[in-house]
Amino acid sequence: MLLLIILFIYFMAFVAIFWMLIFSYRYTELIEECLSKSRFVANNREAFSGLGLIGKVLRNGSVATMFLIPRLCEKRGLIEKDELLKLPPNLKRMLIISYVMGGVSFFAMLVIRFFYA
Repeated sequence: MLLLIILFIYFMAFVAIFWMLIFSYRYTELIEECLSKSRFVANNREAFSGLGLIGKVLRNGSVATMFLIPRLCEKRGLIEKDELLKLPPNLKRMLIISYVMGGVSFFAMLVIRFFYA
């Protein structure tokens, strides 16, 4: 039974990574267009644009971080107050779901490693 749970967690982690790669490849420019006035997005685009697919994943990760912890990003001056409302809800949902799924899978792997190993 534990083996099935472990296999399921690994499967979900690989699905999350695969979705991050596909989503980053297809939607990075569209998301950056929606958030074009953001200084944070512009700086990340400038810094990571030459890194290919990995750069797109990093840029999407930074945008996902803005949505996951908006108050902290706002407090640090990385984003404006209503800046995140410019992204359509379906894009926001697709962006965040893979990072949340990856984080949950990672946490589940840690729990299994420390309690069952």
